[in-house]
Amino acid sequence: MDKAVLRKWLEAGYIDEGTLFESRAGTPQGGIISPVIANMALDGLEAAVHASVGTHRLARTRAQLNVIRYADDFVVTGISKEVLESQVLPAVRQFMAARGLELSEEKTRITHISEGFDFLGQNVRKYDGKLLTKPAKKSIKSLVDKVRGIIKGNASTTQEDLIHKLNPVIRGWAMYHRHSVAKATFSLVDSHIWRLLWRWALRRHPSKGAQWVKDRYFRSDGRRSWVFATKGSADSNTDGVRLFHSNMVAITRHTKIRAQANPFDSMWDAYFARRRTAKRSAGLPGATPWC
Repeated sequence: MDKAVLRKWLEAGYIDEGTLFESRAGTPQGGIISPVIANMALDGLEAAVHASVGTHRLARTRAQLNVIRYADDFVVTGISKEVLESQVLPAVRQFMAARGLELSEEKTRITHISEGFDFLGQNVRKYDGKLLTKPAKKSIKSLVDKVRGIIKGNASTTQEDLIHKLNPVIRGWAMYHRHSVAKATFSLVDSHIWRLLWRWALRRHPSKGAQWVKDRYFRSDGRRSWVFATKGSADSNTDGVRLFHSNMVAITRHTKIRAQANPFDSMWDAYFARRRTAKRSAGLPGATPWC
């Protein structure tokens, strides 16, 4: 990359409500532009990985190397532990050192696919020879901990306000994992959240019986009972609000976009139109152009 342009860009500052603010320290980690810079810095990683086993086409085919990269997180798969350990890993370290970067020793490990690994909140593992991608245990724990914190921090709030705080968190997590093998995990997460809410309701009314608490905070909705929801108002003709359950999200398999597809090239217009039509029929995001 052109480092002079990058340096000017990082020090250009930003404007908020008509006021210019300096940004001498660069971009914050986790900021919206951070993944772009990471992608620029790691451009060429794939070529370095493939070159680590030699330039001969047969050698590269036998090594079965693949690189999956998202910003500064990446996975390299290969035919054997020996190839990854003795050839690929040194080449990756050398590639990064030339850019002033280094691998995180804590996050870097070589493992067999039957043991699996976590990547971007998903666990990738082969079960009896079948590759399955499921929500990672750390991701599940992070969600439950966040929900627990919201519930504990709103011990005296109204049920409606609590539902409004919880729903975006649960929905966002479930939508992120909807392309994985997550149906059983969704049910498990909903069960954890239900227990947290039941304890929240009981603590609010220590002198009331369990049946009274159930009738106060939980409703029946079709075949589903024990739904954490408020009552609607007959006077104002309004429905109550209900807690979002992650297993309400349908599991939909993601269709990978073709690598050569370019939305700015008119020859791919028909291809993108078909993808939008398929998403629209499935009710998925991205059904409109530029989404």
